[in-house]
Amino acid sequence: MSTKRITGIIIQITAVLGTIALFWALALAPKNYSKAKLQERNAQETKSTIDQQITEVKNEMKKEELAVISGFEAKFESSTGPEKLQWMDSIIVFWDRTMRPAISAVYAKNKAELSGSVKDYMMAGERFLGVAQFLKAEDKPWAFTEARAIFEKVLEMAPDNADAKINLGICMVETTPDNPMQGIQLLRDVVAKDPNNTRAILQLGHFSVLSGQYSKAIERYEQALEIDPNLAEAYFYLGDTYAKMGDMVNAEKYLLVYRGLLNDEEVKKQLDIYLEDLKKMSNTKIN
Repeated sequence: MSTKRITGIIIQITAVLGTIALFWALALAPKNYSKAKLQERNAQETKSTIDQQITEVKNEMKKEELAVISGFEAKFESSTGPEKLQWMDSIIVFWDRTMRPAISAVYAKNKAELSGSVKDYMMAGERFLGVAQFLKAEDKPWAFTEARAIFEKVLEMAPDNADAKINLGICMVETTPDNPMQGIQLLRDVVAKDPNNTRAILQLGHFSVLSGQYSKAIERYEQALEIDPNLAEAYFYLGDTYAKMGDMVNAEKYLLVYRGLLNDEEVKKQLDIYLEDLKKMSNTKIN
């Protein structure tokens, strides 16, 4: 991971926190609403709320920035066909460059709905997943719900898309924490069909960690390493899991292997800090 990438992640986190007001959950509708009616109303209100909040963001922009995005939007409205999609790309890139990833995700979804492309839907869903990782617990449902709907759409179009199944499984677990098995089963189905899918295996390991099943998580991470011994992140996850278990010897062992696979000096520095913290924790327990 490059220093530029790390800086980008830090900037993105800051941007997400600055724009979270865009997406507050809607008030509950009366109980006598049918499911279809409720979904229709929620969709309308969500779009209205987002549009309103984006307008408020624009009102706080510098004149130069507002002129750029207004120009892109005007071109988008007046164009047709492939050109319309190109102007939508310009709008998405604009919001990326102004460090508003949540807004970018909204427009990426708009592009997917316009193009009908599986690729565009995947990119939009992955944007929402990315944004969700940095939100507070109470704000995550919005992004995961958006992503879930998108990946469900992808699987209607491409039922065998393994990445969409994995992403949908993640969304299911996140949006129904009281009943995560449907999402977990989807990941298991991916592994059953493709035993070498390390992404699905690692994700199953993550869910085991979240539920406190550390031994199962370790089994999953080791399974991934049997498939790909150079899978750097698996060593990190192993080390981190052992640390959670209080086994600092194995934690340091695997984290040092992970360090040896890194090329980025900045990431190594951050890992060294983590290792020092683990040593302090270990010494505290011994004393």
